[in-house]
Amino acid sequence: MMLFESEHRIQGLKQHLEDQINALDKSAIVAITDGQGVITYVNPMFCAISEYSSHELLGKTHSLVNSGHHPRDFFVDMWRTISKGVVWRQEICNRAKSGRLYWVDTTIVPFLDEDGKINKYISIRYDITDKKKTEATLKDERQRLIESEKMASIGLLTAGIAHELGNPLGAIRGRLEMLETMLEQDNYQKEFAVLSVKKMVQSVDHMSKIIRSLKSYSRDGSKDDKQGFDVAQLIGDIAEVSFEKCRKNGIEVQTQGLDQPLILVGRETEIGQVIVNLFNNAFDAVKDLANPTIQIVLEDKGDFCEIHFKDSGPGVPIGLVTKIFDPFYTTKEVGQGTGLGLSICRSIVEDHGGRLDYQRTADQTCFLVSLPKNS
Repeated sequence: MMLFESEHRIQGLKQHLEDQINALDKSAIVAITDGQGVITYVNPMFCAISEYSSHELLGKTHSLVNSGHHPRDFFVDMWRTISKGVVWRQEICNRAKSGRLYWVDTTIVPFLDEDGKINKYISIRYDITDKKKTEATLKDERQRLIESEKMASIGLLTAGIAHELGNPLGAIRGRLEMLETMLEQDNYQKEFAVLSVKKMVQSVDHMSKIIRSLKSYSRDGSKDDKQGFDVAQLIGDIAEVSFEKCRKNGIEVQTQGLDQPLILVGRETEIGQVIVNLFNNAFDAVKDLANPTIQIVLEDKGDFCEIHFKDSGPGVPIGLVTKIFDPFYTTKEVGQGTGLGLSICRSIVEDHGGRLDYQRTADQTCFLVSLPKNS
């Protein structure tokens, strides 16, 4: 009787195991390799997605489906991990027999023999190709929105550029005409000439700074690698470009903490977009007020830096604070805002490992950007 019960129990466990294997075969891409990575088993789903038959796969390694998408170090890390008996998981881009690329969420589990040596690996994969395509589409759409918002920001930023460049050009032309007259009349005055040249050099440097800032900001830096740049200089250049627009509207611009270089690792054009957008928001908030001011404060916090954007505007009503970072939400009048600025700014800052917040407890309207120096 006990023997019958034991056999019955064994049959039940066997059936349960077969059911689990069957369910796994229908939902996952499964392969087994020996300790050297040579394929000893593949299930039908592996054959279907790779477009290779089991006969073509058995006895080979997974290099057969290597797409070349990942760097060599990617697989070196994989082998280093699983060779230690540690489970490894990553998303991998493979290439099917036809050349089609496909993505799989991969888990590789090492198995040990009685001597504690690895004798096989079982890999369980799930097809995530559609997910990766969706992510790529969303990334492209996000970049399109960023570029659209950037163009809108540039329009606001450059409202006074013609005047900002025109004044120095006029001054340079005037001094050159005076020097020309002096030379024609043989009335050369060395001190005046030296002073005029110095003034013209200063004017040229001022214009070059404006042009450099616009050129740097307007270029597409979305595909740039993150690298070091001086955020203090970036803020100073943007403030310089915006000076004429603020002067014409009677807005006092104050900066603090820009006298010393502060190097961040990131995408300069994207951080520039955040600065421009927050500056433009502050401008819109105070341009119609009495005694309007905008203050930008840069602080070194060790591993992080903080950029405070303060203005003398009325601030954000408490009930709207939770909404202002939502896409397409804007407090501006119709036609004056896309509702994407703060949402995109927060997305860029978070992509750099930082935070963008509205400071409710500040005496003035204040947005705080906190960024790690090395993202």
